[in-house]
Amino acid sequence: MNRTLVNIIIDLVAALLFLGMIATGYLLRFPLPPGSNKTLTLWGLGRHQWGDIHFWISLGLLTVLIIHLALHWNWIVTVIGKRCNLIKTSQPSLLRSAIWTLGVFTVLCIAFGWLAQRDVKALHQSICSSVSGKDQINTQDHDLHTDEPSTPQANTLGWDDVYPIFATNCLDCHGPQKNLAGFRVDRLEDFFKNNGHASLVTPGQSSQSPLIAIISGKRANMAMAESHKLSETEVSLITTWIDQGAK
Repeated sequence: MNRTLVNIIIDLVAALLFLGMIATGYLLRFPLPPGSNKTLTLWGLGRHQWGDIHFWISLGLLTVLIIHLALHWNWIVTVIGKRCNLIKTSQPSLLRSAIWTLGVFTVLCIAFGWLAQRDVKALHQSICSSVSGKDQINTQDHDLHTDEPSTPQANTLGWDDVYPIFATNCLDCHGPQKNLAGFRVDRLEDFFKNNGHASLVTPGQSSQSPLIAIISGKRANMAMAESHKLSETEVSLITTWIDQGAK
């Protein structure tokens, strides 16, 4: 095969692998950050799977670079030797240079692996001690607050909480298309309008609000009284809403 064509193929493969390293590195840093392996996936693969792909792409790139160096070894040795005045003859010993270079490279790789392995430290002991310390603090806090009375937090009801009741039961006759007595349940202000008589809702006073009597079925003399009656649960919810300010 033509030497030039081989070089082009090697360089193209190296470029593609390099781009693959950049792409997978980006995925591992941003879309799939550390700690997301159990919560996030990308195209069906988790962070660990993308990490494996990143590793094999890196290994492939290293292999291609070694092949590239082997193909250009004569040129590399000659140029570096002349630049550094290491070559005294016109025909340097390429075998000796290759042995020295391979030896130095091997020593560096072994040294790096040894240092990395030596400096690896386990974190489980410190984590366990930290967790146990937090447990002790939480236990102490629990003991300190055991005698304190708990104060229930009441949920304040709003218009969004009660409107679904009106929309389900009243909107057909008191809505945008049909608003009997000029009253619409989809407009909050209509509950407070005074059309010559008391408004349907008096904020903070459900007992003084005619709306409660209507939806409870206590206005027997009004037209279609039964159709205005709601369930006890719905009446209780609307009563609470009024007592809390009807907002």
